Amino acid sequence: MKKAYFKLALLALVGTSSLDALSSSLPFDYTISGKAESFSKFGFNHTPINSTKGKYPTESFVTAVGALQIDLDLLSKLSTEHKLTAGLGGMIGGLAYDSTRNLIDQATGKPYGSTIYNYIGYWATYNGTADWSSSNAGMANHARNYVIYNAFLNYDYAGIFGIKGGRYESSAEFSSGFTEGFETYVKFSEFKLWWFSSYGRGFAYDEWLYDFYAPKTYTTPSGKTINLGIHAFKATWQHGGFRLSPFIYFSPKTYTAPSIEIGYDTNPDFNGTGFRSQTTVYGLFPFFDPRLWEVSRYGNPTGRNGQTLLIKQRFDINNYNLGGGIYKNFGNANAQVGTYGNPIGIDFWTASVYDIGSSLSDIMGEDAFTAFLYGGGVHGKFVWGLLGRVTTSKRSDEQSLAVNVAYDFTRNFSAGLKLEYYNDITHAGYKVGSNSRVPGQPQDTSDRSHMMTFLRTKF
Repeated sequence: MKKAYFKLALLALVGTSSLDALSSSLPFDYTISGKAESFSKFGFNHTPINSTKGKYPTESFVTAVGALQIDLDLLSKLSTEHKLTAGLGGMIGGLAYDSTRNLIDQATGKPYGSTIYNYIGYWATYNGTADWSSSNAGMANHARNYVIYNAFLNYDYAGIFGIKGGRYESSAEFSSGFTEGFETYVKFSEFKLWWFSSYGRGFAYDEWLYDFYAPKTYTTPSGKTINLGIHAFKATWQHGGFRLSPFIYFSPKTYTAPSIEIGYDTNPDFNGTGFRSQTTVYGLFPFFDPRLWEVSRYGNPTGRNGQTLLIKQRFDINNYNLGGGIYKNFGNANAQVGTYGNPIGIDFWTASVYDIGSSLSDIMGEDAFTAFLYGGGVHGKFVWGLLGRVTTSKRSDEQSLAVNVAYDFTRNFSAGLKLEYYNDITHAGYKVGSNSRVPGQPQDTSDRSHMMTFLRTKF
């Protein structure tokens, strides 16, 4: 489908009489699209910063982003079995408001520095080796507020074989956002084999905007930092609504994580009418490289290994849904895998930007246990949902209750709002803002309640 504004651009180049002939003579189809979006988070805790005591507010910020993309279907006029598609897209954005920019650390009497680059503009160079990346001022001053998020080719033969490479949105359960790499699959009868390799990760969303970076790196004995990538192999047997998928994720010199997924869907063709039940179980069993055993991640040492169990249940009854699940870590299972992508299905980046992992919840913490329940409905253009969870872990306990609403005002314009009550109790021996244990530190309770909104328009 060719957009009117694109036709106007062509018109300026070729003239009215040539435009239709040019469009019909192209051997492929194309689509031009774009969007403009704004995201806001308003924290209700305005506690002054005191880095010695571990006292921090909950951040507030407002973003504005815009994106433009072209998608090509290169064989649409030549073949029905062979498909070759391509995409190229970029996003640019920035901050309209940043509550953290001018705050003073009472422990030092000096500016603490903006921390919102953790959402918009994070850039410590591709391998994270920038000499200025150890300070908030360095990161904020070198923020990169643009990204080419799509630049890919995708070939598919009749749903039997496919290969995709370049930059594109990831479909891997444990690697979210946009990936830089390739994936391929082959399918025969009820079986599907899938390989995934990623050498970079980026974000192009209203809340998160990162240029591509290497999530996992390895420093050689000579001191050179290299990227060995993140890889996955998955085999899936699908029979009716039953699915069995053993798989493995690994990053050389970092971790190897054998895993399994088991699922059952009573109504795979559900279209919003009738009843559907979906049950999914994941098991993740990572083993970590010895060089990382004593490296602290999210408050505790990585350790030798760990295990994660995720059980999810969802029911759909016409336009209503109800579900819940449990997420259990044994050891520090998510120290190196599970935080940069996870099939839990709820947002676990809603704490304070000043805490571990730039607003990471302790859902992913050592020995953490989380239980959550949700419900909601779709009523024409109006969508609503409720989500409650409780989390206990070695580092902290959390309780949260959130209400979400969204409305499509037109086909191209929508808005939404979330209000969340969030209580975070950091146990004695740990400190907000510290990635390691802090002996003697007293228990602390922080209010991380907040409101989030979004405005989105597309064309």
